[in-house]
Amino acid sequence: MHLSSYLRQGGYVAAALASAGLIWYWQAGAPADAPGETGAPPATAAWNGPIGPGTLSGAPGNAAPAVDTDEPPPDGFTIGNGGQLQANRQLRASFDYFLIRGDGADLAARAAQLRAYLKQRLPAGAAAQAEALLAPYVAYIRAHDDLLARQQLTLAPGAVPDAQQTERLATWQEQRARLRQQSFPPALQRAWFGDDDDVLADAVAELRARNADTGSATDAASHAGRPGSGGAADAEPDSNTLRQQRLHGATEQAARDAELAEVARDATRSYETAAAEERQWRVHYARYRAAASQLQGDAASPGDARRRKLAALRTELFPTEGERLRARASGIE
Repeated sequence: MHLSSYLRQGGYVAAALASAGLIWYWQAGAPADAPGETGAPPATAAWNGPIGPGTLSGAPGNAAPAVDTDEPPPDGFTIGNGGQLQANRQLRASFDYFLIRGDGADLAARAAQLRAYLKQRLPAGAAAQAEALLAPYVAYIRAHDDLLARQQLTLAPGAVPDAQQTERLATWQEQRARLRQQSFPPALQRAWFGDDDDVLADAVAELRARNADTGSATDAASHAGRPGSGGAADAEPDSNTLRQQRLHGATEQAARDAELAEVARDATRSYETAAAEERQWRVHYARYRAAASQLQGDAASPGDARRRKLAALRTELFPTEGERLRARASGIE
């Protein structure tokens, strides 16, 4: 799953994929905030145990959340009868909740906050297993953001990558896939990241094909206009035919463009960018809560008047549609 899918779809809280998990046995890793050697790939997460569905057991209830946000930490911890923590996607969602939404201004501070939460939330054995996975994951995040920054891929919101950006995106896809292979065992890659490397590779292939078709069409148009090319003899479609063609393909093309733009945006969004956006969101949301508490409804239609005022308040305080939707979903009405 893409990084921003957790944010956009509320994947932290709704991580209800609670069927088959992976049971892992870990060896202790390096501290999660220990800086790695520049340019060296992170150490692969140690794993030497079986894979299979686990049996849910009574894990402690959620401790008080340490993050001041509109959503509590997800209940992403599944423990088997033998006490092994299952390394499934819910676990990564729990990690990301703190590593992205945490209060710390840098990754080390947010990782420390997560380690404290793990010790409070889990039995000692499961907490040690989670911390052993956290170390390579934090190293992966650092390497991920460093490699991504070197690509200098800046995509406009909602824009489909052009030919040059597509080639940089292809390079980034290969680098990210290789980084994951170096960082995690294959089964853990599948559990945590699903098929998003394949999704990105398919998007790159489609964008390349589009760019090739565009170049071919440009060459053909240039050739058709030359003397003796026969272009003048070709019958041009009438305006009604052109309009029908445009109406037939416009909606489908626009939808696919939006999908490709979203795939590219998700793949090129750094963890640190996501964390900065979360800090900005918390500031905006605190203002929204404070202002909403002061709103008064009209005597004639208190509910409708308050909703209109809240909508105007969201437009005023939140700069993006995503933030406005998230504020509306927070339950303040």
